[in-house]
This record gives sequence, structure tokens and C-alpha cells, in this order.
Amino acid sequence: MLRVTALKPARLATSVSRCINYETRAYLSNTSDDSSKVNEVYKKLGVDLSDSALKTQAITHKSFAHGSLPTNEKLGYLGRTFLELHVTEQKWDKVKSNKTLRSAVSYAINSEKLAKIARSNGVDEVLRWKAPSSAPGSKIGEDTVLAHTMEAIIGAVYHDKGSKAAREFVTKHIYTY
Repeated sequence: MLRVTALKPARLATSVSRCINYETRAYLSNTSDDSSKVNEVYKKLGVDLSDSALKTQAITHKSFAHGSLPTNEKLGYLGRTFLELHVTEQKWDKVKSNKTLRSAVSYAINSEKLAKIARSNGVDEVLRWKAPSSAPGSKIGEDTVLAHTMEAIIGAVYHDKGSKAAREFVTKHIYTY
């Protein structure tokens, strides 16, 4: 028969502490200053999400805490899909060829354009991600992550407020007709 022993509280705390990586600690020690910055960015975007956890999830890339926290992957997929659908609906009767329709949709979901929009609204200042390079201050891949984060914010708006609010957001910030 196996003998089971209980860990003492101090030893348990040490074990748990070793399991939590640096990024998770940074996330868990989120200060009110960080959340006020996040709120400022969302206010600048004209977004009022009812769930603060959803706000944080939309700006959290999967590299930030290695899957131990909710990330923006699903929201990004939802936002990109909505963006493609919305632009297609808007251009459906206005274009004559399938090629023109595809180029209009491609323009709307262009990563460089989305990253530029994110940067101009301060999303880069609150983005939660870990750069792939170990060099301090490295920005490798940041544009791609910012573009994906803008898609995730669109997905969060759609998820929380519905398609009408997401359409208004896209019309105001992403694609003007």
C-alpha cells in the first residue's frame, strides 16, 4: 500500500512559486496603473467592453504566459472572420468582379494597415507579448502581433456587444468606405 504524505504549507508555496513563470507573475501583479492604461486605449478606440477580463484577453498574445492565461487567439479568429464578412457585404454590390472583391477584402485585413491602426491608438503600449528575440527592446514580429491584436479587439467587440457594435467599430477604425 502506498503512503501519501501532505506537503507543509511553506513547502507547497515554494513548489507553486517555482511553477509560475515570470510572465504569469507579471500578469498576476497587474497594477491599477496598467489597467488604467488599458482602459485609456479602449476609450480611445471607443470600445466599452462589459468584462475587464475580455479586455485583457484581447491584448494577450499566446507568447506572453505560454498558455497559462487566456490568450487572444480565438478572439483574433473571430475578429478576422467578422472583418472579412463585413467588407465582403459592403462591397458585394459595388464591385463587378471577384478579383476586385478579393482585393478589397485583402486591403481591409492587411497586417501592415492593422498594425499601423493599433500603434496609432496605443495598443502597442499595453500589448502583452514576449518578443521572440532575447535582445532587449527587440521589435521582431511586433507588427504581426499588433495586427492580430486588432483582429482580437474586433472579435471581443463582436463577442461582447454584437454585430452592430462590431460593424460600427470596423467602419470607424478599420475600413472607411
